[in-house]
Amino acid sequence: MAAWAPLPDAEYLIAWQGAVAQVFAVEKSALETASVRNPQWLPETLARASIADGVRLVQALDGYEAQAWTEGVLRATRWWATRPGAEAWTQFLRQAGWPAEPSQAEAEPQQPAWKKPADLPMPPGKLEQAGQGQESRLVGMLFLVLLGLGAASVRDLWDSDQARSQARQDLVQMKVDVAPVLAAREKALAAADKGAALMARLQGPLPLEVLEELLRLLPPAGLIREFELQGQDVRVLVDLPADVPRSKVIAGLESGGWFVGVAEVRDGQARAGVDLQMKLASAVPPQRGNADAGLQRLNSEGLAPAVRPAAPMGGKP
Repeated sequence: MAAWAPLPDAEYLIAWQGAVAQVFAVEKSALETASVRNPQWLPETLARASIADGVRLVQALDGYEAQAWTEGVLRATRWWATRPGAEAWTQFLRQAGWPAEPSQAEAEPQQPAWKKPADLPMPPGKLEQAGQGQESRLVGMLFLVLLGLGAASVRDLWDSDQARSQARQDLVQMKVDVAPVLAAREKALAAADKGAALMARLQGPLPLEVLEELLRLLPPAGLIREFELQGQDVRVLVDLPADVPRSKVIAGLESGGWFVGVAEVRDGQARAGVDLQMKLASAVPPQRGNADAGLQRLNSEGLAPAVRPAAPMGGKP
């Protein structure tokens, strides 16, 4: 996932804050091309003074970093190239599980004091090598202790090794447990995108309202054979009586104020009726009184033209 692979060639650094491990992703090639001897990475976050509890927006050397602290441990962080607005800040508070207050609608950037970190973060490989080196020295020292303490010290060594093995197993299990959470997050983001698309469709013109307005303005004896609605573009195929001029039908449709740019499609194809295309002036029909309510008025006069849904050309469901 993108959250675990932010760079094409990433190296990961681990820094411990008590019992909590902080993981930083850095560009591996940047160290290899550095012009200094034995270069090491120091994330700016570790070189800034910490806080006990709270959220803050830090103006870093490059960009801005949002931080959420609990009991002196950095629990959540996010970086922006430019200062985040109120919406981005509120989203960070929600993702960090921090209750948003009116006074926190938009954070004021801070510049915490610099500090010298106790230990530099180490990549996993060096961390493991350091651990292995410490284990070797520990074995040598324990051998001398065993000469004096005997079987009791052997038992302590066994317990220590078991504890390290259990810690490694817990780390592997933690990675397995986190995977479903990340997958659920991706699904939630996809569902939010689909919901936004659905809301956009619901805010557009409704096919039934467009049909109602067409029936109100077309001649009573007209027959709608096909109907298509794409956004605010309308296309309709209508059978008209022989004594009704096309120009009168077009003028009648435009007189309602909702249909604009009404024109007959002339592409050389043979059709059983008059093919008209037009646009909607807005997403909603004009407000009309009860005496001019489209289908209700036509039905009361017994003049509502028939609508046949056969062979639709498209439109919204």
